[in-house]
Amino acid sequence: MRTLFVAVALTCLFASFGSMVTYAGNGAAHDPTAATSPAADLISHSAGAWGLGLVDQDHSIRPGDNFFMYQNGGWFSRTEFTAQAPFSAYWNDLRKLSPRRLIAILTEVAADKSISSDSAAGKAGAFYRAFMDEKAAQEKGVTPLGPQLKMIKAAKTKEQMAALMGTIAGPWTQRNANPSLQPTHRAFFGVNINQSQTDPNRYAVYIGQAGLGLPGPEYYSDPKLADIKAAYGTYIGEALNLLGWPDAEKRAQEVVDLETRIAKASWSHKQMLDPVKTFNPVTVRELSILAPQFNWRGFLGGAELGKTDNVVIDAKDAFPKLASTYAETPIEVLQAQQAFVLLDNAGLVLNSDVFKANFEFRVRMFNSRNTAPRPRSFTAWITLEQYIGDALGSLFVDRYFSPASKTAVLEIAANLKSAFDTRLQNATWMSPATRAKARDKLAKMKMNIGYPDKVEDYNGLEIKDTDLYGDVARATDFNWHRLVDRLDRPFDSSYWFYTPQTVNYQYILTANRLEIPAGTLQPPFFDLKADPAVNYGAIGSLIGATIVNGFDNQGQHYDADGRLHDWWTAEEAKTFQGMTKTIADQYSAVDPLPGLPIKGELVADEAVDDLVGWEIALDGYRLSLKGQPAPILDGITGDQRVFLGRAQMWRAKFPPDFVRNQIATGANSPPYMRVNGPAPNIDAWYDSFDVRPGEKMYLAPGDRVHVW
Repeated sequence: MRTLFVAVALTCLFASFGSMVTYAGNGAAHDPTAATSPAADLISHSAGAWGLGLVDQDHSIRPGDNFFMYQNGGWFSRTEFTAQAPFSAYWNDLRKLSPRRLIAILTEVAADKSISSDSAAGKAGAFYRAFMDEKAAQEKGVTPLGPQLKMIKAAKTKEQMAALMGTIAGPWTQRNANPSLQPTHRAFFGVNINQSQTDPNRYAVYIGQAGLGLPGPEYYSDPKLADIKAAYGTYIGEALNLLGWPDAEKRAQEVVDLETRIAKASWSHKQMLDPVKTFNPVTVRELSILAPQFNWRGFLGGAELGKTDNVVIDAKDAFPKLASTYAETPIEVLQAQQAFVLLDNAGLVLNSDVFKANFEFRVRMFNSRNTAPRPRSFTAWITLEQYIGDALGSLFVDRYFSPASKTAVLEIAANLKSAFDTRLQNATWMSPATRAKARDKLAKMKMNIGYPDKVEDYNGLEIKDTDLYGDVARATDFNWHRLVDRLDRPFDSSYWFYTPQTVNYQYILTANRLEIPAGTLQPPFFDLKADPAVNYGAIGSLIGATIVNGFDNQGQHYDADGRLHDWWTAEEAKTFQGMTKTIADQYSAVDPLPGLPIKGELVADEAVDDLVGWEIALDGYRLSLKGQPAPILDGITGDQRVFLGRAQMWRAKFPPDFVRNQIATGANSPPYMRVNGPAPNIDAWYDSFDVRPGEKMYLAPGDRVHVW
């Protein structure tokens, strides 16, 4: 779940200007289309009488043997997978609740033709009506792609194709209105506009390695993932056949072979985690010398960035290899690849044949073969969330998040900052000068909780309720141009990267701020009615981990103002890396599936953040007591409730396919390791649950990692 947002991110999606609408907040004046009360199944419910699901526990398991299952074992044993629920997790519950809520709102605004078509709610309603017209989508088939396919077929030279790839990577690339999600770049190179890492008050143009339809280079070479690669080739063939593309199966294999060569030339996930090596400012002239076999001026011109002279590239020594691969590839293969990309990206908004092919590969292959399609309304929500997410955010906040909840979470965050500041003051492995810089960075860190004051209202974006693909294309173009327009403006530090309805969290390195949206601040992660200790263990440990993002192997490269600048000494960095490696080794020793160990080096930062975040959540809870003893509830102490609150938060059960793909990319640890991984390094956990030598999770005191 951890999202690390840097200006050029590795995989998985921008601030804006222009007209804004203001959030009123729950209970204040709001859009007249809002219902007076939500349906019963849209209301959040507390876990247990005071926030903890005691019936989920399994007391036959010792806490020191498997702490995750001690809290969740009862639930785990009675939870079965179904086609409608191929996996289960509290995170997933919230990620299903948020769209259900928004679908109910969208149904209302779509039915009310009296809403101004120029308003955010009016655009959302029209977009939703267009999507729900399934008959029109069936009748149109793939014909909406005609103008873009014509342009792909017209690119007969490598120079022309490079320019078209600029258009594909720029105004044709889906850029979610939720700017925390990186766009999926499928041209040979991706282009983006974001905050400068050397001058956080400005924006910069970033160009990155791209061109892969699978989640990462590993999928093209790892024999354990060979079935996914084979299925991908089949999917490409199906897609090209749906387009009526000549020699579809032959071209599909050529596209897979091409992407295999791209993958071989590309940097791995591990390499892309280095914020220094992936930050390479160059002039366009220097880029043309570095990788001369690609038409960079044409590419930038196609992206409508023809006047740009300075860019930042990521995998520097991969660029010549990728450009060479491009030059060696027949134009017919490049055309076929981009035609497939066009259909693949439009898989949700065309006819049922396209949707089925896309769903079979993109959803079932990466989750579970038993996964069932969601209703069309759910797919409509996904699309609107991607393109006009801010419009949905203003509707969501009015109905589902109170100012009282925002105030309570801000208080938790403040106590966590105080707790971490104390730990920083006592960090003996840091010099006094570095400790001072760390405390300054923490003091300047901004806490964005719940929702921003203003959001984009999409003034100038035309939405028609009879033109679904046109709406998508215009929204894609709109979201790109609002990025281009900001290049000559100061960085807008007031704008959030997440929309309020998002169920996620992140720390933005270049802005030195964290964001916890209202969609995440729901039971059991945060419950205004719950015992405070449970809230500190759940949302508190999550906020804590997000704070620590600014002080880990990534955060050490960005100073208090978000500038790319190493503010640790070499010796301090070496000491921290040694502690990180010990934790990475602990995780690498765990095999969630036989023969598939966790890639500890890839999740090490997340693991460190989880550990320290949990520790300062406990510290923050103790601060909140203001010297008073913690109450005991159902025989459970305050400290125990902090630990159990986190264990409950990560309650999840996933099928093997899901786990395999998670391990393959190394993006995150499996949920149970977000509990069982950090706990053995926390001394207070041993005291709280009487964990003794001989129990499976026990670590001798000398083997425990204490970072701060």
